[in-house]
Amino acid sequence: MAQVLEPVAESTGLPGTPDFDSYPIQHWPVAARAAEGGVDVEWDDGSRSRYHPMVLRENSPDPETIHPVTREQARMLTEFPADLAAIEASIDPAGALAVRWSDGTASRYHPGWLYTYRPGEATRDEDMPERVIWGGDLDLSAVRVDGSNILEDEDQLARWCEALHVHGFAILENLGTDRSVIEQVPALLGPLRDNNFGRIFDVVTKPDADSNAYTSMGLPLHVDLATREYMPGLQFLHCLQNESTGGESLLADSFFIVEKLRREAPELYEALSTTPMTSANKAVNTDYRWTVPMIHLDPATGEPLEVRWNPWLRAPLTADFETADKVYKGLRRLFQMGDSPDNTVTVRLKPGEMLGFDNRRVLHGRTAFDPSTGGRALRGCYVEREELWSRLRIVARHKRERLVSN
Repeated sequence: MAQVLEPVAESTGLPGTPDFDSYPIQHWPVAARAAEGGVDVEWDDGSRSRYHPMVLRENSPDPETIHPVTREQARMLTEFPADLAAIEASIDPAGALAVRWSDGTASRYHPGWLYTYRPGEATRDEDMPERVIWGGDLDLSAVRVDGSNILEDEDQLARWCEALHVHGFAILENLGTDRSVIEQVPALLGPLRDNNFGRIFDVVTKPDADSNAYTSMGLPLHVDLATREYMPGLQFLHCLQNESTGGESLLADSFFIVEKLRREAPELYEALSTTPMTSANKAVNTDYRWTVPMIHLDPATGEPLEVRWNPWLRAPLTADFETADKVYKGLRRLFQMGDSPDNTVTVRLKPGEMLGFDNRRVLHGRTAFDPSTGGRALRGCYVEREELWSRLRIVARHKRERLVSN
């Protein structure tokens, strides 16, 4: 049944919020007044906030402004008067902000929602656990999660999601070796992403291999499908068999390595984070390519968002000689760092374990293996990172709901 916009609880007298979230009350508003068309609010900690009229008006939790079922805006910005202003503002007996607008609407705002979105605060996703950047000394117990009942146990799912986000990878144990696991477990996060290797791909040796992954050779650290405009966010590999000599999985945190490069050789870091480089696949029937700097920085923070670490699918570089020289020196330095045990962890997957990792952050590879000594078979798929982030926010939302209800 759809959730209908209504007061949080009759006993509190507080209004609902313009979304599906719950907002524990951290501070109460103690005074409010209309000012310069907007609203000034004083909080019980002595701080003050001035809200723009449009921020409040288009989020007024009344059913004419916010659809009571979808919680999306039912009125568009252009439907409000350009000179909209607050006529009166006060704190009502329940502790809500009450505003009368020049368009005739009377609005009430939940204090928890109002404090969360106070102006001038840096936009930060409070529901995302803090990431941990790691090197070769990572304690693997931090990323191992029991998955024996993950299809039914929300707590197991939450622990897995948090480890996957915080460290960029996690190993689910005790899943068994049913071939359907690779479709069922990642789907807990969201839809599986199809690609030119198929929605589900089997990582086994093939006589007609169309990728180095389908041979027994060792694979250097890399990310998958750097040739795509939007690289897959998450990759999952479910181990069905791993009896051959060799075939250990290699993992490294690219954010940890590029930060080392930034500190030790800032001019090389700058070259790799500003010089467009083309990644291109080599196949008879497909021709994917995309051109961006290897290190993609967040324009808001300047920190890495993704690292397109690509040892074998780089098209010829067309930068000028001086820039190309810096790029190649930077690549050489990074690839050497990737080979160092100081920056890399080694894992031997067991049948029934599933490795999941952030393909836009965590590098993966493997040691060579000898098929004559036993079989090695993994099943894989991709899911987008935003599916994980959405799941983490829902986990946090449910925690807040329990907090508010108590």
